[in-house]
Amino acid sequence: MPSQHVLTQEEWVAAMAKRAMDRIRSELYLDLRYMNAALGALVPTPAAGLHNLATDGTALCYDPEWFIGLYRSNRRYLPRAVLHSVLHCVFRHPWLRGGRDASLWGLACDIAVENVLDNLNRSSVKRPLTWVRQNAYAAIAAEGRVVVAAAPAYRWLAGQTPGILRQLEREFYTDDHRLWPKDAPEQPQQMPTPLPQKTWQKIGERMQTELDLRDKEAGDGADALKQQVKAANRSRRSYQDFLRRFCVTREEVHLDPDEFDLNFYTYGLSVYGNMPLIEPQPRRGRNLVA
Repeated sequence: MPSQHVLTQEEWVAAMAKRAMDRIRSELYLDLRYMNAALGALVPTPAAGLHNLATDGTALCYDPEWFIGLYRSNRRYLPRAVLHSVLHCVFRHPWLRGGRDASLWGLACDIAVENVLDNLNRSSVKRPLTWVRQNAYAAIAAEGRVVVAAAPAYRWLAGQTPGILRQLEREFYTDDHRLWPKDAPEQPQQMPTPLPQKTWQKIGERMQTELDLRDKEAGDGADALKQQVKAANRSRRSYQDFLRRFCVTREEVHLDPDEFDLNFYTYGLSVYGNMPLIEPQPRRGRNLVA
């Protein structure tokens, strides 16, 4: 019989971390069924050297040793941390910074996501609401914004002192944003949308539909989530899609030199013997016209 492979310490830690990650994700699947597509979109990927979760919109990176250590010491933190990174992608935070300050934008995105999680009445992500959080949410909402989203949070943060910003960073920091695009200028209309962003646009639209269909199951605590998902889907819709609503279709006739009318062809042969008559076929092309 072949000898059984004995796992090294590193292999054992990696295997245990993967098992723990699968268990955390299963727990979230059961608690938030309307987020199945979003929760399954990020591929768990071991990455040594990280001291928190990180995502680039495709992978959910984690250090196995760090992950298994935290699973042992503070397991209740992990489902919320995983969902935090997923919601960044649902709201398309990594691709929307534009010319904003990177650190301030990251903090604004963390506040927006944590506000959603603090409103979810789910055991897997529930935690005490501190005074710092309550004060921040109320201050952002007081500026006339119903949704505590990243953009209004960023504007509010721009007016805060360095001391308050440090306090907010300690309070809201959850995941590592190092894999987000380093330079994210506002994209011109002609530039193609990055593939991960396209993927998450579709996931966001599907999630909005699921939330509407599972309204009772989602509960009152999902109102903040619904608002942010709708806002993200609405604000990311292209101008081309908007114009398409006001377009009508018509058919423009073109000649197709590669095809011909068989009736004329056979008629020519029958009358002239060796002289077929060829009449090009009209080809109809559908165009969108305003």
